[in-house]
Amino acid sequence: MSGKSSSPFPNCDWRFNEFPNPAAHALHVTCVELMALTVPGNEVGNALLNVVLKSQPVVPRENITAWMNAIGLIITALPEPYWIVLHERIVSVINSPSLTSETEWVGYPFQLFDFTACHQSYSEMCCSYTLALAHAVWHHSSIGQLSLIPKFLTEVLIPIVKTEFQLLYVYHLVGPFLQRFQQERTRCMLEIGVAFYEMLLEVDQCNTQLNYVDPICDFLYHVKYMFTGDSVKDQVEKIICNLRPTLKLRLRFIHISKMESSSVPQPMSTVSPASQSSQVPVNVTLPVSQ
Repeated sequence: MSGKSSSPFPNCDWRFNEFPNPAAHALHVTCVELMALTVPGNEVGNALLNVVLKSQPVVPRENITAWMNAIGLIITALPEPYWIVLHERIVSVINSPSLTSETEWVGYPFQLFDFTACHQSYSEMCCSYTLALAHAVWHHSSIGQLSLIPKFLTEVLIPIVKTEFQLLYVYHLVGPFLQRFQQERTRCMLEIGVAFYEMLLEVDQCNTQLNYVDPICDFLYHVKYMFTGDSVKDQVEKIICNLRPTLKLRLRFIHISKMESSSVPQPMSTVSPASQSSQVPVNVTLPVSQ
């Protein structure tokens, strides 16, 4: 990791080798050793995640992102039972008091999700560390592994997201990968777009007051104009109709009801007098000259 120790792999001509370079060889050997352990895959996956989440004093602070990327490379190269435990960690963070209680964290929520600021200020927050580690793992994941995210949102996260902090955390979690979904798996991107509104409806019904309406609506506008467009218009309009008036007002350019569209005056067609005089009625009979 640090490059201070010599590589255990000899220098050779990698062109005619089974592996293209020493890094690929090291990754393959590491995965074989992990799968050869006599413990279940979920325990191995949790141990890999704990290297960063629970062993911060052991990991050099200046190389924390390199360790996260190494864990992402290793855990995504293993079978599903090893990396699916990340979803369980995300659920535990979303259910933590920092996101469920309004009095647990009185500061700005975006400071809670800022991994760089938390790490540099020596305030190791589980929320920011799990968020950064999830981004590292999903960045190295294949599109097949990422395709499980829409199901994870609809079946697991929507029933438990009740507060604004939880909603913003999910937006921070999935938002950076919308571009990749748009390029490689458009269907998943559309499902995620609808899930964002379903989460907002759930939060709106569980809270009497919303304090971060503008950031939430700004993100939804970004999703609409950059990724989904009008592809999910029918599903989204049904959800927006059930939101509180404040959210309806903010999202009025996403949802335009039929009554509003019918009240817009239609432009009148203007015809010049010359063209009017040149028009001849159909029922007028013209005299025939002999």
